Amino acid sequence: MEHNNRLTYLLDRLATHTATAAELDELTALVDLDQPGASVNEAESWLEEHYPVSLPPYDLQHWTQVANQILMSDKLAAESEIKPAARVHFLHRWGWAAAVVLVLGAAAWFISHHHRKPPAAIVAGNAQPDADPGKNGAILTLADGSRMVLDSAGNGLITRQNGTTVVLKNNALQYTPESTGAGEMEYNTITTPKGRQFQVVLPDGTKVWLNAASALQFPVAFNGADRVVELSGEAYFDVSKNARQPFKVKVLKKMEIEVLGTGFNINAYTNELHTYTTLVEGAVRVSLANGGSTVLKPGDQLKASNTGMQVSRNADMEKAIAWKNGLFNFEGVSLKEMMRQLERWYNLEVVYEGNVPDVKFFGEMSRSLKLSDVLTGLERSDVHFRLEEGRRLIVMP
Repeated sequence: MEHNNRLTYLLDRLATHTATAAELDELTALVDLDQPGASVNEAESWLEEHYPVSLPPYDLQHWTQVANQILMSDKLAAESEIKPAARVHFLHRWGWAAAVVLVLGAAAWFISHHHRKPPAAIVAGNAQPDADPGKNGAILTLADGSRMVLDSAGNGLITRQNGTTVVLKNNALQYTPESTGAGEMEYNTITTPKGRQFQVVLPDGTKVWLNAASALQFPVAFNGADRVVELSGEAYFDVSKNARQPFKVKVLKKMEIEVLGTGFNINAYTNELHTYTTLVEGAVRVSLANGGSTVLKPGDQLKASNTGMQVSRNADMEKAIAWKNGLFNFEGVSLKEMMRQLERWYNLEVVYEGNVPDVKFFGEMSRSLKLSDVLTGLERSDVHFRLEEGRRLIVMP
């Protein structure tokens, strides 16, 4: 087969792990065109001829199961109301894909590969610790302070409060006003611990998806001039439209987001340097507690900190809501940022040992994988792990 010089150059850069992120995107675009001399099959044949790849010494049946789990992650998005644009990454189909590795450590490519330490064993038999992925579950704190663990609660009526029924159905909590409540406003709080996610339908019909380690406080009935809720952590909102009663989200007492009817994601964890508000549809006004406000349009992402805010146009929607669609999206993510995501989803304590390289990662993984399978993929980036009893994950160079 004949390749143009540019394509051959990019394939060589891919195979030798020296490609930049821009070159990987360019290569993916070229191959996706599927033109003569640059089809997926022809490119893979060229790579196999010039850079044959050996699969890691893992059990074939096990890795086939893992691969199927990753491929099945595409179906998760189809079950969700928010469907990011489909994207098939060519680099996932060669080399790393064969080894079930969808994440690449870009900075680690430049560390000496000729003197690489052998990977530390993650799972060496059934006796070694492992961690299951997170699941649906939450804790509901009622207005009187009583708490209910929703993981073990069956479908049906949970409680009645201030003229509102609360029903658990299909892993979602539904608030339905039956009459106009009287007396003081009553508030409930939904909390998702590490390793849990949950969905709640608020009294006005607004749907909220909560990521792990998050909390949402809200009234059991929206009887005031505004619909106000408070969030810490991460959540996706699909707000029920009501122009006469604006919907407002207060975030960590640092920011307020006002909407009339829209879909947006808020990432506001206390252990992250920035909060991110990503608008999928509609319009929102974001106001900071220390001054300043701006109106976001669909595709905008606002990054806010104690020093101010910055708006990015045409933001990566797929990355922002990947968690809601059952995926980790690690595009351009640093090692420590990634570890905070894994820490929340797998309910871990992460500890760094030694001089761990500053690695950036690219790619996607299913959130349904066991921790050991995720870590096995990450080990190809010159960062190694040891999982100890008590869900303590040691990160090593």
